[in-house]
Amino acid sequence: MELNHLKERYSPAIEEILDQCKITDEFVDREKFQVYMATIWGNAVLDPERSGLEEGDLESLHDFLNEEIEKVVGPGETITSCYEFIVSKEGEESLTRQQVAQRHRDFLHHFARLILAREVDL
Repeated sequence: MELNHLKERYSPAIEEILDQCKITDEFVDREKFQVYMATIWGNAVLDPERSGLEEGDLESLHDFLNEEIEKVVGPGETITSCYEFIVSKEGEESLTRQQVAQRHRDFLHHFARLILAREVDL
């Protein structure tokens, strides 16, 4: 699937996430946004077909999500940095503040271990 088609398909979801994360029109809760983006990525990787993707589309989705993360969280921030945040002390505290359910935390931590282990192996 082309990047433009992925953007068209996922942009409404990103807009909805941004609306959920907005504190004011100009201020987005970046911590909450990172949790949402990590969740989207984990779900897409876990079952691409359920997300309307083929396995080969994951690279393009990864690029698109990284672009969106950079826009909100800051330059150089990626899906990987979202998982790094989640497993950090600040991330753990944020998950508690956000009242993220244990099952969701376990899901995020599972993908964090996979992704961050892969980064260390490189």
